[in-house]
Amino acid sequence: MATAMNEGLAALTYGAVARRMGISDRMVVYYFPTKTDLSTAVLGELSRQLQETVAVAVDEQPVTFERLLARTWPVLATPASDRVFGLFFQVVGLASDGSEPYRSTVRALIEGWADWLEPRIVAPAGCTRRGAALAALAQIDGLLLLRRTAGARAANQAVRAMTIGCSAR
Repeated sequence: MATAMNEGLAALTYGAVARRMGISDRMVVYYFPTKTDLSTAVLGELSRQLQETVAVAVDEQPVTFERLLARTWPVLATPASDRVFGLFFQVVGLASDGSEPYRSTVRALIEGWADWLEPRIVAPAGCTRRGAALAALAQIDGLLLLRRTAGARAANQAVRAMTIGCSAR
């Protein structure tokens, strides 16, 4: 994980991981026989750690999207999380052009996040909880992308508009 986080996804090679760990690259291959296995393991662990971080901010009972966003944004909008989402958006870019294993990995990550969110969110009238969970993911990912591209101030203004209904100006 440290190799991908510090040097980017392109640097996630057997040799780079082995050097960072002080072991032979054959040892890395033993545990991760393919590059797909290595990438999937790294992304899965990042997702798991992020879910643990977000879980601290989530209420026990299902909440509206606005409440979910108000509780999780302070946890998500940090320099440490920025690094994680930088890596996530690298993977999303590769997935969006159909590159494997990224396409399958991102699909599985999104399904995992939706599964995790579904019991934690209240569905608006006429929506399923699954639909509400997917909509929440889409909105939060959009806010995180806005934070990475337009900056924290713009993302924070958008969060404020979404949570209390003010204009984004």
